[in-house]
Amino acid sequence: MSSPVCSPSLRAPAHDPLPDAGRIAATCAMSDPIQRNLWITYVFHRLEVALASRLGEEDVSWCAYGTWASKSAGRFIRGEMVLAALRPWMARTAGVGRVVARIDGEVRERIAAGNLMVFAELAPLFRALVDVLEVAPAQRRAAAEAAFAGLTEGATFAGGQTLLRRAFAAYLTAAETREAKARAEQILLANTLVGYHEQIRLQPTIAAALSAPLAVLVTSDAAPLRRALGERLGEVARALLTRWMMTIDLPEGALALGRDVPATRDGRMFPAALTQIEDPELRAVLEEVDRTPDTTQGSAAADWAALADRMNFIVDLFRSRQRDESLRRSPFRPDQVAAMHLGLRPLGPL
Repeated sequence: MSSPVCSPSLRAPAHDPLPDAGRIAATCAMSDPIQRNLWITYVFHRLEVALASRLGEEDVSWCAYGTWASKSAGRFIRGEMVLAALRPWMARTAGVGRVVARIDGEVRERIAAGNLMVFAELAPLFRALVDVLEVAPAQRRAAAEAAFAGLTEGATFAGGQTLLRRAFAAYLTAAETREAKARAEQILLANTLVGYHEQIRLQPTIAAALSAPLAVLVTSDAAPLRRALGERLGEVARALLTRWMMTIDLPEGALALGRDVPATRDGRMFPAALTQIEDPELRAVLEEVDRTPDTTQGSAAADWAALADRMNFIVDLFRSRQRDESLRRSPFRPDQVAAMHLGLRPLGPL
């Protein structure tokens, strides 16, 4: 378990403007995957803060989870995780440095690609949602139709964006809903649909990232490392993959994706507004992706490369933490954000 993120700031400095289309495009165009990841993380955070007041403050949007998932991905993109996991074998086994570097490079490249793919599709849509929710209620539906007209109909597996179209319609409904429980259910519906869409799109990337270490280990030049691992190769490889890939760092601390979603700080599985689901569309979506409805027991992912396992965990994470204000904390200190604006690598833990 890593230590909790301890940023006291819940809001960006007043002089730091909300990222616009230009900032999003510039982030996508960055050639340095480490710097790009920092900006992806920060832009998602800024979008979440902007959406908070527009969606009633109580419930976080998908951008809150996107912030911390991107921050967690940054540890791999910077090469912090794979090298740390394999350093014991590098120290005591000759000839494995090049193999470890290959494993690290494969994992970093795939995670960076997935990080960019999600951001490039979703960040412009959430930025558009911020603008739509600024429009007077009487004109909001027309503004939304124009803003999301480019979303293509069809299944995500086939390149369609119907899930996203349904998701942003639910965010719009949530913004217009006064009753707190109904609004919470609409936001959970929207978050789940966005999460489902992105996990389907990420499936090849995640599968490749998880298979990269074993793919390298079966090559001939990896023989010294295989000998060092000996008969425990499969067991050790699975343990390493769990350590590398199956955690997410949240402000409350690291959650192991291979274990059930833990109770919230008040000891509940879900906030009161989401303990019993009434909305029929949300119930139908949860029945599709949640193998253990209305409980976090059984939410652990056995194989993070399996879409069904990921969604079974993710939907319970979304539902349980939807009213966790800490998810809106800034992922970086003010001095780190200032360094990013200057094009510099921030100092200190990231």
